[in-house]
Parts: sequence; structure tokens; C-alpha cells
Amino acid sequence: MSSSKYAATDVAALHDLSMRMKAELESDILPFWLPYVDREGGGFYGLVRNDKSFDASAPKGLVMHSRFLWAYSAAYIRYAKEEYLEAARAAYDYLRGGQRDTVRGGFWWIVDQAPRDASGRQSAATPQVDVKMVYGQAFAIYALAEYNLATGDQSALDLAMETYGLLESVARDKAKGGYYEACDREWSKPIRFALSDVDIPCDKSMNTNLHVLEALSNLYRASREKGVKASLTSLLEVYAYRVFGQKPNVSLYFDREWKSQTDHVSWGHDIESCWLMTEAAELAYGGVEKAPIFVLEPIGRARAAILPVLAENDGSLPHEKSEEKKHFDSQRDWWVQAECVVGCVDAWQATGDGQYLRAATRLWAYIEDKVIDRENGEWFWGVSASGKPDLERPKGGLWKTCYHNGRACLEVMARAGDAPTRDQGGYLRGEP
Repeated sequence: MSSSKYAATDVAALHDLSMRMKAELESDILPFWLPYVDREGGGFYGLVRNDKSFDASAPKGLVMHSRFLWAYSAAYIRYAKEEYLEAARAAYDYLRGGQRDTVRGGFWWIVDQAPRDASGRQSAATPQVDVKMVYGQAFAIYALAEYNLATGDQSALDLAMETYGLLESVARDKAKGGYYEACDREWSKPIRFALSDVDIPCDKSMNTNLHVLEALSNLYRASREKGVKASLTSLLEVYAYRVFGQKPNVSLYFDREWKSQTDHVSWGHDIESCWLMTEAAELAYGGVEKAPIFVLEPIGRARAAILPVLAENDGSLPHEKSEEKKHFDSQRDWWVQAECVVGCVDAWQATGDGQYLRAATRLWAYIEDKVIDRENGEWFWGVSASGKPDLERPKGGLWKTCYHNGRACLEVMARAGDAPTRDQGGYLRGEP
């Protein structure tokens, strides 16, 4: 990274940060999950506890298998290790087998265990949730595209494109823009739904639309289809205009008209949105500098707003707040910290402002000290404001895998020039 835009001390600091994250990825994050491939039931075990034990009978989820598929496909691109390819294949086989609705298309949100058929392929499982969650379909598209980039397997890209077609025909709001929260089992209409037990029922959400954006970026990267690029461009502009608007924070829940339903602030989603929007703009417009100003302005506002929050919280990032509900969740969740490291490095690359890189470095030191489980491996779900680990939440399961923290490491390595860039079939960007 040689641009005069960057201070030499910052370039050296980024390389040091990259090396520390590389060590964590290679020695802890990627190897940790390999013993939890379910060689009897397929895919990965649905629950991994903090003491490293697991429940082989636990339900399995669309998000977890998509995240495992993405992470080990990405790791295979970087390292070309057979064990990573095997882990990716295990997730891929389960995704297109037990997790898939083979009658109507798309994927089930959560399924009970199912046996393999005579040929060894995972048979269809019993869904626990009888709707098609758009957030989950997006993660499947994202992961299938990465598996195609890693292996060249056309069937994975075909399945991603098939799922994309379902979203475009039923889940996309062609009048108001963006994507609905869920569709019914038959893919006949969108429905109002809650993403999880901590979310509220809504017609559209920031979280779903953010991860559809992420999925469309990767699908366009793999397919280069004009229709996918058009969908990506449309959603990016809707996200900037409707989800951010004129605020430095994303709104979380919406009705069909994009009227916000709460005043919640989610700092992790603010900064994650910044770098995923930047990635989308590079692909949609052929360069961030070509993006409309109304797309770029929210990114700049959100980046600037995150610095004082980090400074007020020992360099780490709390979860969320709501003034209306007099609610402040001070827990430092694993994914929030991981995404903030990437977002701050991305902000430094875009601006040359060393404050962002120093914030990323300080936050990584916090992760090393508080969030990484030095006794049993991988990362705690979160820690309290005082640094006490949250042992009530599992080490792994329907939501937590090696996706957020693994991706953060790969992204920073790429931006420091220590891993392939996206143009080489790897990760986002080396030089900005």
C-alpha cells in the first residue's frame, strides 16, 4: 500500500494489525470449527457450548450453514487447504439437501435433523418455521456465490441464481423498493414477520435489506449478470435513502411504506453498513467515486459518528440503545466488534484519517484481551461492559459461526496486501 494519501506509520500499523488478525484466523478461528462437522447427520452440529461440548440432536439453521459455507469457501480461496474445502462441501451438501425446500424452492429457516438417503446425500428435513425468511435466502445466495468462486462449481451458482429469482419475483417491493422480511411457504406473497425473538414483526427491516445487499454484491461478482447488477444498484440507493436517510444511524424496522417503527440505534449495523455499501458501490458503479452523493453522504456521517461512541466505551462498541424505551444494551457482542474493525479500516482507506486506523487497532487489542476465549478457543458471544464473558449464549449455533470474525480477519489481511484481493478471486480490496 504505497499511496501518498497514507502516513507511513499508518501503513506499518495496518500491516501489524493484519499480522495479528492473520495469526488469530489461522491458529484459532478456522481450526476451531472443523471437529464440529456432523459426519453422521450432515453439515455442522447445531449447538456448540462454551466448554467445547456439542449437541448432535440440536436443530440446524439456514444462517449457520450459509455462514459456514461462506467462511470455509473464502478460507479455501486464501489457503487452498483440503480440510477447508471439505468443511465447505459439508455445509454445501446440507444446504442443498436438508435445508432446501425441494418442492417450492428456497431454503428453510430452521430444520430438525434428517437422515441421509441411500446415496449418502442429506434428505429433506422437517422445517420448524413454515415461512421463507428473506434474510436466510440472502445468506444462502451469498455463500453459494462464494463456493462457486472458490471451486468453479456451476451448480452452486445456478442454485444462487434460482434463489435470487424467487426473491425478485416475490420478495422485492417493485413500487417502494427494497425487500420484504419474509414470504409464505409457497412463495405466493410477502408476509409481515419477526426475524428473531429479539426483533419485532415488520414488513421490511434494515438487517434483511443489508444482507440482501451483501448477497447481491457477491452474486454479481460471481455471475456478472446485468440483472443482478441492476438489483444491486437499486437496493444500494434505496438503502441509502430509506434506511439511513439524513441520519448518522440506520433505522431498524419499517412498514411497507418505509416508515420507521422504532428509534433503536444499532452501532454495529451502522459501521457494517458503511463498508458493505462501499463494496456495493464499487461493483454497482465501477468505483466508489462514481456513486451518487446521496449514497456516499450517509457512509461519511455514520463513519464519523462511530468514533465518539468508541472513545466513550474504552475503544469497544456497545450493542444498541433506544431512547423511547429507555433501553441501553452495553454488551460487547462478538459480531459488533468484528465488523467495527473492518469498518474502521475501510474508513481509513477511504479518507486517510489516522483516527480510524487507531480506533481499529485499539478495538482489536480489546478483542484480544476480552473477547477471544483463551481457555476453550474461538470468541465468546459477548462480554459485559466490565469484560465478563456472557456464558449464557453458546459458542456456536444457529447464529454464531466463523463468519463475522473470520471475514474480519480476511478483509483486513486483504486491505494490508496480505491476502488476495477480490479481483484475484479472493477478498475485497488491497489498495484503495
